[in-house]
Amino acid sequence: MARSANAQTAVDLYAQLCQTHGFTAANAWHGIARLLLATNVWREGIGWTEFHNFVVYRERNDYKTTKGGKPNKAMQRAEALTLYLASQLGVPRTEISNHIGLYWKLPQISHQQPHNLLGHAFRSLIVTVLETFGDPGVKYQEEVAPHALFPGYDLITRSTNAKIDIVARRNGVLVALLSARWRLRHDRIDLVDEARAYAPPARNQNQHCKLYPVIGEFDPKRLLKVLTNCPPAMKNAALSEAIHFAPQLLWEGIELNGQTSDLRDLEWLIGETYNWH
Repeated sequence: MARSANAQTAVDLYAQLCQTHGFTAANAWHGIARLLLATNVWREGIGWTEFHNFVVYRERNDYKTTKGGKPNKAMQRAEALTLYLASQLGVPRTEISNHIGLYWKLPQISHQQPHNLLGHAFRSLIVTVLETFGDPGVKYQEEVAPHALFPGYDLITRSTNAKIDIVARRNGVLVALLSARWRLRHDRIDLVDEARAYAPPARNQNQHCKLYPVIGEFDPKRLLKVLTNCPPAMKNAALSEAIHFAPQLLWEGIELNGQTSDLRDLEWLIGETYNWH
């Protein structure tokens, strides 16, 4: 399926940031953080509004103060995350809102409800990162109809109109499937169900085909639902590894390293493109 105009806008802005900041495989995530993370929140019927001037990494209802006016744990972690992100981007903490959420500040984007925009932009940005820094011999296609890729298979998924986010091929041979999710719904982790449906036909085409979730989620309970369906927690899992666009934000920012230590980062995924066969 052709990339949407809004997703292409995110890709074009990433290319500008890459030229300005000289991203490498090691810090390619900086561009995604600058574009998609934000200190503002979206309110239905109002649009983007100021919040607490920290990185909003969870649903806004999670941030509360005690009766004495003290910030709760989520707010404390948000401040720690913001300090860490500012240090990584090399900008003053007091100016962080000027350096992130850049995608949402574009006039053609700012008035739109962000949910679908996030999903599409994140998917296309992951493709762009892999195309820019990964093996040039791998070619990518976005939003592929699974029945077109795997004709003759009865593919049972939650959605009747499911699409495979990213399909990777080398010399026309299927080498990887990637599910890109900026956030995960707490009541279901559909990418696990999709992997179970797609793994058999994918590995029938190519026994070495990899299946990866690439996510931007910060909630440890939701992340664990993915990690428990990946090695080493599950042997012979449908998913090969779980990738977070910037797990250091979890490990160093909000200090969740113990629960999420098996996450891989984008630099690792970029390196893996050279091994796909």
